Amino acid sequence: MEEIPEPQMNYLGKKIAYYSALVATLIFVTYLISNSLFLMIAGAVFTIGAAILNVFVLAIILVELIFNKSYWRNSIVTVIWMLLNIPLVLLYIFILSYFNL
Repeated sequence: MEEIPEPQMNYLGKKIAYYSALVATLIFVTYLISNSLFLMIAGAVFTIGAAILNVFVLAIILVELIFNKSYWRNSIVTVIWMLLNIPLVLLYIFILSYFNL
């Protein structure tokens, strides 16, 4: 019996979640240091783009999870990694609105 390879979308989903959180954090910290309007706009555009990409990849992973239950644990971990970006963005928005930056 041939072994089913681990879905590549799980790997891609983890990488996208990691790098989108990393870039968002770098933009956020740089904005806090410089208070640049350009960085605020770039952060907003990046957040919207990353959200669209993350939702698209998350939907594909969930479809794979439904049809390929062989690696369901890895898929669940990937989904959790991707969903962890939501509270991170909410925290950044709270910090920006609380300090009126």
